[in-house]
Amino acid sequence: MRRLDWKVFVLLGIIISVVIGFLYGTGILGGDSPDPGSAADPLVSSSYAEQAMTTRMRELEDRIIGLESSVKSLEDKINVFLGEDPLNPDSTAGTDGTATGTGGGATAGSSTAGGTSTGTASSANVGKSATVNADVVNLRESASTQSNILKKLTPSDTFTITKVDRDWYQVQLSDGTTGWIFWNLVRMK
Repeated sequence: MRRLDWKVFVLLGIIISVVIGFLYGTGILGGDSPDPGSAADPLVSSSYAEQAMTTRMRELEDRIIGLESSVKSLEDKINVFLGEDPLNPDSTAGTDGTATGTGGGATAGSSTAGGTSTGTASSANVGKSATVNADVVNLRESASTQSNILKKLTPSDTFTITKVDRDWYQVQLSDGTTGWIFWNLVRMK
């Protein structure tokens, strides 16, 4: 019987060692396991990866919302600087479609006299052929920097001006696409 007691004692010792090792390794007994995905533990479960990605995406979405708010605020400040009322953007448009404002400095295609800048977005250009004067210019769905981008245009793209709205030209491309470009990004042919 002594041999049986000794074997049972060894078997119980092995079982207890395995259980304690498992509990320590999982952190239940204070084991210090490395963070999943770290250099010490490079393997992670798909649920951990999905949770980490979801958290990061939320952080980035919050940052985008903050940046969009900042952009809107800066656009309003620019409009005020140019003499436009942000609540009524048509307040400075002249009868000929030329945009005017009280900005202190000139931009491409404008003239300054006595602190007033006058843009060249004129209804006299309707029907004329033009191109863009920058490497890449956004063709937008409506006359606003907040609207969707329809295409990216380069100086090799030619279009016809079809309408003027404040500081924007509505243009039509040779493929029939119609969109809007800010006036100082247009070069007449």
